[in-house]
Amino acid sequence: MTTPGQSPDNALIESIVTHTVDELAPRGLFNFNAPRQTLMGEGAILKIGEMLGHLGVTHVLVVADRVVYEKGLMRSMERSLERAGIEFTIYPAITQEPDESVVTSATELLTRNQADFVLGFGGGSALDAAKVIALAGSCQSSLQQLAEPGFGGRRVIGLGAVPTTAGTGSEVTDISVIMRADRKHKYVIKQVDLMPDLAIVDPGLMLNLPPLVTAATGIDALTHAIEAYAARSSHPLAKALAICAVQSIAEALPVVVGNGGDVAARLTMATAAYKAGLAFSNSGLGLVHAISHQIGARYRLAHGIANGILLPYVMRFNALVCQQEYAAIAHMLGVTRTGMTQREQCMASIDAVRQLLSDVGLPGSLAGTNIHRDDFAAIAADALEDVCIRDNPRDVTEADIVQLLEEVCSTK
Repeated sequence: MTTPGQSPDNALIESIVTHTVDELAPRGLFNFNAPRQTLMGEGAILKIGEMLGHLGVTHVLVVADRVVYEKGLMRSMERSLERAGIEFTIYPAITQEPDESVVTSATELLTRNQADFVLGFGGGSALDAAKVIALAGSCQSSLQQLAEPGFGGRRVIGLGAVPTTAGTGSEVTDISVIMRADRKHKYVIKQVDLMPDLAIVDPGLMLNLPPLVTAATGIDALTHAIEAYAARSSHPLAKALAICAVQSIAEALPVVVGNGGDVAARLTMATAAYKAGLAFSNSGLGLVHAISHQIGARYRLAHGIANGILLPYVMRFNALVCQQEYAAIAHMLGVTRTGMTQREQCMASIDAVRQLLSDVGLPGSLAGTNIHRDDFAAIAADALEDVCIRDNPRDVTEADIVQLLEEVCSTK
């Protein structure tokens, strides 16, 4: 638009200059995404029919963890949906680390039944699968297409999540991790439409978790919180959620590992995992997850256990640029004392993480596993391509990762 007496050339120049200034003006902005609705507390699952009814849902595809289904943990959900007059189809085929063939078959079932809502029910694998099934079914796209940079498809099918572990935080994240067909690599897909519309967090569904699963998933949540707090893209809101999660996990995880029937502690852990999930979904993760995705796929090592093993080593590597952040974490872990320097507090946080791993019965190194040193270079190269690496606070090279793997495998 030109003003009276202004030449078109001058108007164009003014427009370009103004646009450039406007692009440079915003400072310190951050984005925050969260589920539209969350219901949390003991017995929350009994409200699912009512909540989906309010959303106008007519047919639900429930993508379920096989063990959860076999143990009968879904009966409360089934009764609630039946009372609400909502049809449902259960796909109870999700096991640890589902691959793309599972996603393909479930997506076909979704289309065939004309379901208008996908509900993930179980651990992180079931929730991650449900998320990509809802998006793939909406767009009629393959998993490979979803993982391509710049994928622009949008989800039109409703999406909900009911976690039965306190760890992955998948019920509140826009990330899904699915094994590729070769069973050696993983798709790590980040799309805003992977964020569920509805999260139902019921600690009563977590009471029968074995101690090892409780420990591994809890340490997964701790890893999320610590990496989110120190991530390059972290911001005040993500940091606030992450640091609160660290404190809650330090207090509640030993309790639920030792007394799985403690409902109050289970709720604390579930809330902490939720906070950590929100934090890292909005701030990013780091080197722990970038490596963990590779060794988990190659060696069938459970994600939470892999994260726990790597966490103190990566913290030590990142400490060069994260003393302030790790010192704050030390306060939340309760390991600071008067007169400590920031560096001492930083190191104390790493020692505290190692001690927590030991207390809950998780391994502290990869010694004794079937990881091969000949694979280190390939693992490092793949980790540098992982989406999580971009928010690691310290710059990372392939040589750095190989050296870190050497340390993790040499320590006993």
